[in-house]
Amino acid sequence: MKNTLKPLWLLVLMAAPIIGAEIPHFTNNEEAALLAARLVEAMNDHEALGQTLMFGYHGETPDSSIIRAINRDFLGGVKVFGKNAENLSTLAKTITVYQRTALGLRFGIPLFISTDQEGGWVRHIKGASAITPGNMSLGANPIPEDARETGRIIGRELAAVGVNMNFAPTVDVFVDPKADVIGPRAFMANPGWSGILGLAFARGQEEFGVVSTAKHFPGHGDTADDSHGTLPIVRASLDTLRHRDWVPYRIMIKAGLPAVMVGHLAFPGITDATTPATLSKIFITNLLKGELGFTGIVVTDDLFMRGARVNGESMSEVAYQALQAGADLILISETPAANRAVFSRLSREMSRDATFNARVRDAALRIVTIKLQYLKGANKVPWFPEAPAEIFASEETRTFLLNQAARSITLVHGERFPIPPQSAGKVLLAASYPDFFTEGRKRYPNAASWHLGYANTIQELKQKGRSLARAAANYDTVIVLLPDAATAILLNELKPHANHTAIISILSPTHLSRLSWAQTAIAAYGTGIETFQAAFAALAGDFEPQGQLPVPIETGKTE
Repeated sequence: MKNTLKPLWLLVLMAAPIIGAEIPHFTNNEEAALLAARLVEAMNDHEALGQTLMFGYHGETPDSSIIRAINRDFLGGVKVFGKNAENLSTLAKTITVYQRTALGLRFGIPLFISTDQEGGWVRHIKGASAITPGNMSLGANPIPEDARETGRIIGRELAAVGVNMNFAPTVDVFVDPKADVIGPRAFMANPGWSGILGLAFARGQEEFGVVSTAKHFPGHGDTADDSHGTLPIVRASLDTLRHRDWVPYRIMIKAGLPAVMVGHLAFPGITDATTPATLSKIFITNLLKGELGFTGIVVTDDLFMRGARVNGESMSEVAYQALQAGADLILISETPAANRAVFSRLSREMSRDATFNARVRDAALRIVTIKLQYLKGANKVPWFPEAPAEIFASEETRTFLLNQAARSITLVHGERFPIPPQSAGKVLLAASYPDFFTEGRKRYPNAASWHLGYANTIQELKQKGRSLARAAANYDTVIVLLPDAATAILLNELKPHANHTAIISILSPTHLSRLSWAQTAIAAYGTGIETFQAAFAALAGDFEPQGQLPVPIETGKTE
């Protein structure tokens, strides 16, 4: 990975003899650390503050409020969400407009353009982009080169549309089987392997100039709550965090990790039950930057999320608290009016509080240093992207995704396994994913289909399950898809038909613990077509599954 930052005081001393000689420019041919110090020293308060802010926007075309924020408030970053990214060509053109605006300012500092392209389940930039099997697939057969190639695929595609910062990999260690908000976004329950795979993923992205961001510090794998709607409480001790959740961070920080995202999580055994880690100086300054020695950029999770403002604070207040706590890059996906209020509040604080002013400038220095390391040079992400179609969904990419998905397939129950098409008899496929039916019929051409659909209550789920069970009585083989806990409730009605039912689990395999009666079950981990191809190939007997469960589950079986 890239080199990390030098201490701020040293950079200022290095820059002092030449500051003021000329206005520095991002493209100057100077050593990165020295140029970063010169740039930040030359900035006025508004320019320094702008570097620490990253806003979301509405629609797919250039948002006038973002352009104003760049020109007026020197906004340093823009976040791309799924709502902005259905059309890849349009996205590339929009990013070009934003970057041209930023590069036209006096220092010529490009924007961080970020997104959440974790692979697997979380994929904000859609269109023709790859649907990789996901982190848990990598954890089921942990091969670092597979993780690195996954990072390469994602990095290559992001660079093609102009995204230069990815809020990935997720290195939360899987602990709580009820933690569906993380679930298959985690690599596995093993902390060391989570760090090794996370580092390999990051190195793959870096080959294409994309800044990797490990998340969600201090650790989101031990809570079932979702910080989008509440403030999750994690009851782990500091010692547990050090020896479990922080192992991946130690591995990646030692290798030069450029960015860490802090989550909205409360730790009452360490601080209190009402302060999210994003607003905690203990977690950010004392532990992450101090104890762990992290010198890159600390990014907040989106401050629009309820977990950041559970105590009723305004967006401006939590942004101020986050910077004071030691965060460097403030992520907000709110409306233009709220964004402007944030900038105004922070600007006032800078003008009247020298300590806060210095804190903002330290954050700006960290940001500009990483920008110089990643956004300048031979392998930088294009500032004016073209999104060439051949980058996306290439034959080479599809082949890797299929092979990697196949390597991860895990046989959980094998009392009737495999099920060759010639001996399957009359087959019923039951699922809620269209690709499941498409790939299933390729293996079992005359199979009938049962669409599971959706239900709002447990009673409705059980009713649907009983209907499926009645239909199952008329088939020799029933192959069902298990993606979530709700579907497990539905499928539990198939228990009387256990001897001719095969379950294909996707995403997290923990839901199989609800179906301990299953005699035939395999675990796959993604939702893309290659995952279904691999799962049906294994079920049909094309290969013997080599994957191991990356997380512990209760199978109800004795060995």
